Amino acid sequence: MLAILGISSCKKGGEVCVYDNEPTGCNAGMDVAFLIDYTASMGGAIDSIKNEVNNIINAIVAESGGDYRLALGIFDEYQKVMEPSYIASPAFTALPASQKKVITSGATTNQQLTMMETFAPANAPSFSTQLSFLNNNPNMPMGYGIGGPEPGDLLLHEMLNNNFAGSWRSGNITKLAIIITDAPASGDDDNADVTDDAFLQALATTANSMGVQCVLLTTFSGSPWYTANYQLQLIGNNTGGSAVVAPTFSNISNNIIQQIQNICSENKRR
Repeated sequence: MLAILGISSCKKGGEVCVYDNEPTGCNAGMDVAFLIDYTASMGGAIDSIKNEVNNIINAIVAESGGDYRLALGIFDEYQKVMEPSYIASPAFTALPASQKKVITSGATTNQQLTMMETFAPANAPSFSTQLSFLNNNPNMPMGYGIGGPEPGDLLLHEMLNNNFAGSWRSGNITKLAIIITDAPASGDDDNADVTDDAFLQALATTANSMGVQCVLLTTFSGSPWYTANYQLQLIGNNTGGSAVVAPTFSNISNNIIQQIQNICSENKRR
């Protein structure tokens, strides 16, 4: 009966029904979380993003029609006998405790997960400010990183399963988790193996159930020691996920914008 009433309420003569004007794709709204590898080798990539942040945000604003929320998280790893290089830095100490998480379950290393900015409506100004602190000594010097693999998968887990960035919105909006790293995923042991493969597959399943599309920007395509586990296990099993694998991060900002625009175009056709 409700469906019949809904149809009969539309006027004839070519006038557009209310539900025909409902926004689709990114224009229905966007939640965009950036997960950035904050280990020593990532300084150049972070500076490139900082330099082009206005262009990145303008693309999100344009695609979302102004209905957007941004989040910024970083991940780092260090030996248990140490502390993060930025432990006493102003930008870090100013954050509430709920935005800082240390994973201590590994045998020899700890993983530091930090939300520099949590989801909030139209929060471009505060997002840009928090981003500006990264790789900016004394505000927030670069982290360490140990070995090769890094714990971006743990940050994604906290964002998807524990609302570490705040709750993702429900409904027909576009939700993106943009992962930027030059290393494979490590979990809590500074290694990339079959355990991490299974963990990434589980994260892909969770992201699918939440409607979160994962976007990977990386310079890592595999090595004799580690597989490209993000590409194979996360992106390969994530509905609507995508990856850009490049030799360097020299074009990273344009790659981010292009991936957002591609996803928004595709989502609009669904």
